[in-house]
Amino acid sequence: MTREGSFIRIKIGNAPNLRLLGYLNPGIHMLEIRNTVITAGIRASPSTMAPSVKILGLHVRFRVHNDVRMLPAFLRCFPNVETLHIMSSKTNEDIGKLKPKFWQETGPIENIRSCIKMMTFHEFQGEQSEVAFLKYVSQSAQALKKAEIVAAKGSFTSIAEAISKVQSLTPDSWASNCSVFVYDSSGPEGGRIWNFQKGWDFSVSDPFAYH
Repeated sequence: MTREGSFIRIKIGNAPNLRLLGYLNPGIHMLEIRNTVITAGIRASPSTMAPSVKILGLHVRFRVHNDVRMLPAFLRCFPNVETLHIMSSKTNEDIGKLKPKFWQETGPIENIRSCIKMMTFHEFQGEQSEVAFLKYVSQSAQALKKAEIVAAKGSFTSIAEAISKVQSLTPDSWASNCSVFVYDSSGPEGGRIWNFQKGWDFSVSDPFAYH
């Protein structure tokens, strides 16, 4: 891990035992895999993948154009992920706008299409770009068995409003065997502070899991 200007470079070499990685933040982290810097739109290849990772955590500002554009590239680096955690970060301004058909034009992402069985979306605020991502997942994820969506504190007047926002996705788009749960956040506004002690406790199978 090294600092490159305003970014922190995260470099992954030959890491066959790397099972869990997070939270990667496309607004802060410059990801490099086997000497290739991951950029938006990069073509996936074995040299840009870390296939051993099964649990992935991503921290994304969905109102920031460049952060969201990097999301597909980051996801394609980890083709065998089975558990995906997305932490949506609040920001007070829109920085750039995505094309309305951004996710449709992104094309298939292998781990979303055929590997991810569990997804948690933390700090859901109901933003259009968040909903667009969830819609893409719901329409693409064939192996998904459970989706947990945790509403950000202060973003909805009630949990019923958050549920209604999630239900605004195409009702029959989720995989037929997928259970979708919507929770009200029990943590502080902006999400819980990362617990490094929990992260270093190797008896915990998934330190990013919502409890």
